[in-house]
Amino acid sequence: MSADHNRLSRRDAGRFLLAAGAAAAVPARSLAAGPGNRVVCVSKQINEFVFDIGAQSHLVARDLTSIFPPQIRKLPSVGYHRALSAEGIISMRPSVLLTDGNVGPEPVLAQVRSVGIPVETMEPGKTPEEAQALMLRLGAYFGREAAAKAVVARWRAEMKPALAAMAPYANRPKPRVLMIHFGQIVNNYLGVTRGSTADQIITWAGGVNALDQMGGMSRLTPEIIARSAPDIIIATDVGFDRYGSPAKFRELPGVALTPAAKSLRIHRIDETEIMYFGPRTPAALRKIAGWLHPGR
Repeated sequence: MSADHNRLSRRDAGRFLLAAGAAAAVPARSLAAGPGNRVVCVSKQINEFVFDIGAQSHLVARDLTSIFPPQIRKLPSVGYHRALSAEGIISMRPSVLLTDGNVGPEPVLAQVRSVGIPVETMEPGKTPEEAQALMLRLGAYFGREAAAKAVVARWRAEMKPALAAMAPYANRPKPRVLMIHFGQIVNNYLGVTRGSTADQIITWAGGVNALDQMGGMSRLTPEIIARSAPDIIIATDVGFDRYGSPAKFRELPGVALTPAAKSLRIHRIDETEIMYFGPRTPAALRKIAGWLHPGR
């Protein structure tokens, strides 16, 4: 892919926003126009979407957090998305480094650009509508427009009844939910705060975030965990698996003092199901609602 194409993509980025129910605009040229294109993608959301539309043959490497679908793990990793390795990226001889903007460090990106590898950024989908627009943009980018439209149509068809099924919980007591995520780069447990994708899904499911902070992630202490008094704890896979079971997870400092621990309402969920919107969001929503409102 040429540098001219990279500039064109950035200039035309605004054309790919999705209006309600409308198809995304198609860029003048697509990555698929060149059969030799090699993509290093360092966004777990984008990587999953690339597989969804059947464009994975372009991928030659991933970041450490891109683990779904399982077959992507066969690709070499170029490091954590905010601690990338320039040597690792350059050694893959990519045509482009594809990101969602949440990448670094900047000197690595500068080094990648300095050897002629363009860095293409596609904004992440922070709402279902934005995520669907991203899917359609990727379809245009990879020459897989029909596949992307089919995925989005199926996603919308599943999302509408999933949201409708949440209506009965609107006027019921809302259990307090603490979402715990293990941050691999900081080697510590983090709380998923308000304003995040996970927080929105919990709200739809008829729960309320046990943390009052805004901003996406917040470092947890035993005191914060105990004080948040969650009725339910949902832990993402890496952190949960360090303990191995709900009973053992109570050993995480602060957890044993919570109502969730006393009733053993501690659940495991894959990070990729809840940290960003995608075609699996309807199923994740129904799963979480079942945990929050068992037997209803």
